Amino acid sequence: MDTQRVRQRRGCQGNRGQALVEYALVLMIVLLVSLGTIDFARLFFTWSSMANAAREGARFGTVHPMWWTAADHTPNIESRTRAMLFTLGTGTPQVEIHCFHAHGQEYGDSRAYCTRGNQIHVIVRTRFQTWTPIIPALNLSATATMVIE
Repeated sequence: MDTQRVRQRRGCQGNRGQALVEYALVLMIVLLVSLGTIDFARLFFTWSSMANAAREGARFGTVHPMWWTAADHTPNIESRTRAMLFTLGTGTPQVEIHCFHAHGQEYGDSRAYCTRGNQIHVIVRTRFQTWTPIIPALNLSATATMVIE
């Protein structure tokens, strides 16, 4: 009888080790899925904030098309756009402002063409750093185009 008890005890110890290994493997997968879900939520929030900031800058630019930067006027298109990006912890986003003819011809940085009836185009770009180790950093951009009033 003593032999059977010894065999039963040895069997239990082997199962404990197996359960620990299985737990470690499953835990890694669960953590990766959890971090991936959190990263997706952060990514969507960041992109949504950038899109709202671009729209806010473009809307401000339709009313004040000549106020691009602080050198022109305060408040300005760039400051209004950046004010909407305060919740992002992704470094310094880039803000670009362009004017287009009503038929789509780009004027670039020439402010003289930002006149009534033409279009103002605001682009916001940033680099998004993920928390999940297997997902690389992503470049995000959001744009908004509106007609100048």
